[in-house]
Amino acid sequence: MRKLSYSLLLFIFATISIFLTGCKDESDPVTPPSEHFEPEGWIVRDATLKPILVVWQGVIQTSWEGNQVIDTLFAPLNALSEHYSVKFLDVNKKILNPPSGADHEFGFAIGDTSIFSIVQDSPTDWAFHLKGKRTGNSTLELQVQHLGHVDVKTPKIPVRTVIDTSAYGEPVGIRLSYEEDATLLVTATSATTTGSLVVTKDSTSDHIKVEFFDENYRFFQPEYPLHMLGITVTDTTIARVFEETGEPWVIRLAGLKQGTTLVIFRLMVGGSAEFTSSSITIQVE
Repeated sequence: MRKLSYSLLLFIFATISIFLTGCKDESDPVTPPSEHFEPEGWIVRDATLKPILVVWQGVIQTSWEGNQVIDTLFAPLNALSEHYSVKFLDVNKKILNPPSGADHEFGFAIGDTSIFSIVQDSPTDWAFHLKGKRTGNSTLELQVQHLGHVDVKTPKIPVRTVIDTSAYGEPVGIRLSYEEDATLLVTATSATTTGSLVVTKDSTSDHIKVEFFDENYRFFQPEYPLHMLGITVTDTTIARVFEETGEPWVIRLAGLKQGTTLVIFRLMVGGSAEFTSSSITIQVE
């Protein structure tokens, strides 16, 4: 009887030791898990960094700091809304930046995905556009995701898809024309180019206007400096392309020596290319 009791005690002790060891292995005493992010409020800002929608302690506000704010977001049909960025508020209503690090991610939940979608210039940005799919009403819930689950979220924000003739979609091409008389010089997509650029040696060209267009051939110049122009010339000993001071969507060519080179234009957003043109020929005469 004593032997049985002693053996049983050894078995229990061994079982407890294995259990404790297993639990210890599952945690990392050197690098503890990141903390939950728990702000008191959210701010959605437009491209000028003006607050347009504010959530404070779980309630969508109609005014903020003496200014009226909207309680509904609008998605243009078959086009992109302006650039919306997300910030947060602490208990003193001071603006907080989104949590940094790979443990936290921007998330969202759409009530009816047939009404609108979310488009991000970069998947790691705490920013987005709305794109309307069909007219109607739905909702958007913004989220802070932490290691696969939702730390905090907004209430369901009303979203309405509307027709907006001034809005445009994602860029699929670029158009270059003389600013003075609108003479078309080049049209290029990411795969094809029509036309070329010509400049005389030891001179500069007239002002050339840069425009982008979407899949419905709506031409636009995007928000600056949120969007910027990237320019890559293959042989900079033959020609140079530079932006005109104070005119972000106007360029000029400088002919350095006779010959032919190529240029590629990119529409840059936060260091990433939203659109990259096919190669465009520059001829220096």
